[in-house]
Amino acid sequence: MRPFRIYLLLLICVTVILVLPSPQREDPALPTLDALLPHVEEVPQRPRVLGYDRDMFGPGWAPSAGCTVREATLADAGGVLHDCRVTAGTGTDPYTGDVLDLRGEVEIDHIFPLSAAWDLGAYGWERERREAFANDPLNLAATSRTANREKSDHLPTGWQPTERGSRCWYARRLALVAATHELPLPAGDIRAMRKACRMSIFPRDWLGWSMVLRP
Repeated sequence: MRPFRIYLLLLICVTVILVLPSPQREDPALPTLDALLPHVEEVPQRPRVLGYDRDMFGPGWAPSAGCTVREATLADAGGVLHDCRVTAGTGTDPYTGDVLDLRGEVEIDHIFPLSAAWDLGAYGWERERREAFANDPLNLAATSRTANREKSDHLPTGWQPTERGSRCWYARRLALVAATHELPLPAGDIRAMRKACRMSIFPRDWLGWSMVLRP
């Protein structure tokens, strides 16, 4: 093989390593982004509405199956409960892809942040509706404290999962929460969500290997 062809082959291999997406996080029950977005109102940008306080969404986690929604979320993630405490179990952090020790410093993230919901319309809801939103399992994910703090109250233009294979899953889940609770999303965030799901599609034969490697 000529030196130029060897160089070209190495360049292609490096390119594939850099651009090949991570295995996608699967959730068969989750609708596609294209199916969800027609049910989500698009607004130009996220306004900032004064008056947000966590207590506006209830004093804490609501009861669930004898424990609370927090413990129920940990159990769904793989935790083993005893007297409403996680005594064993690991899960996969949906944002980082890391193994999550569910007995450790695990936090419950609101996929659609409460303050973002407030800004985008929840400020006008009745208190009972805000409490139901804050405790909806559809909007909850067990994650590490670090990932939860990094995500903060950002929407997709300001934050994406570090695990690239989870980015489309996150976009679809966020869209499902928005559609379910009749919350709009800013145009820039919708563009970021569409991009995340486009990047999850990767044609197998885009490089035309047979032409490159032909002697």
